[in-house]
Amino acid sequence: YSGKYFNEENGNAQIAFLQGERKGQENLKKDLVRRIKMLEYALKQERAKYHKLKYGTELNQGDMKPPNYDSDEGNETEIQPQPNSQLIWKQGRQLLRQ
Repeated sequence: YSGKYFNEENGNAQIAFLQGERKGQENLKKDLVRRIKMLEYALKQERAKYHKLKYGTELNQGDMKPPNYDSDEGNETEIQPQPNSQLIWKQGRQLLRQ
């Protein structure tokens, strides 16, 4: 083998290795984002259930449909607070104090 050929082969192998590493990291990120979405949805459901049990009324959380776990929408943007989130936050803090 000539030195040039060996270095080229080694470089190609290193590129392939790094591409595989990147793909693995992307898959891990997608999996973690999907898990976070599932947990957030479950938490919203539990909060609504608790609110109904405690106050006897439905908690208005807007459109509470299950998230699309496979989509990447909203992953790159910052989460915008909902208009009544301050009220919900205060109610949650009061519940914790009890």
